[in-house]
Amino acid sequence: MLKDADRVFLEEKFLSKFDFSDEDREKVIKNCKNKFMKKDEILYQDNEGYYGYIIIKNGILRAYVTSNTLKEITIFRVKSGEECILSSNYTTTSFGKELNFQIEECCEFLFIPMQIYQELKEKYPSVTNHTLKLISKKFSSVIEVIEQALFLPLSDRIRIFLEQNCKNKTIKITHEQLANHLGSAREAISRTLKDMEKSGEIERKRGFITILSSDFKRN
Repeated sequence: MLKDADRVFLEEKFLSKFDFSDEDREKVIKNCKNKFMKKDEILYQDNEGYYGYIIIKNGILRAYVTSNTLKEITIFRVKSGEECILSSNYTTTSFGKELNFQIEECCEFLFIPMQIYQELKEKYPSVTNHTLKLISKKFSSVIEVIEQALFLPLSDRIRIFLEQNCKNKTIKITHEQLANHLGSAREAISRTLKDMEKSGEIERKRGFITILSSDFKRN
């Protein structure tokens, strides 16, 4: 059974978006679960126990693909207050790769089983429209990542990542983690960060990267 705080969160982030009948509202509340996963844990695609609609309460969920050479590249990240659909029907990219999901920061989330969500989607057009918007957003992320990988120099891709993910101009991240996000080699990341530090754009210190330049942006 959901705690009162979880019910409030579910109401705000999901139930209030749709005109459900009282019966369907209660079905969602009854079947919704609160789950917690530790940093670096994987939500395995073949585990149907995690197929469903996920709303992140705290933490970050990372969606990524792995190339034939075992390089990883982040497609999108799901942060606090955001949602995604985890199912074999919704997690194949436009170029045929299966998305993998990893806990980037210790994650607490609400989980609506796929069977319940599917019933709602079939019954309410508004849920179908919401699903299509989520899929469209994911597709846009795939296209953006591909464009950046093909047409932007690594330094610009690093700048974009830092702009999007730094808090107060600082992020805790290793060179290996950054390489995995961008689908690059760790050695290339290290060289580029060193050049950016020499030019006064950033500072590296004990696993942290801090933006120094007030006009830090893509060249």
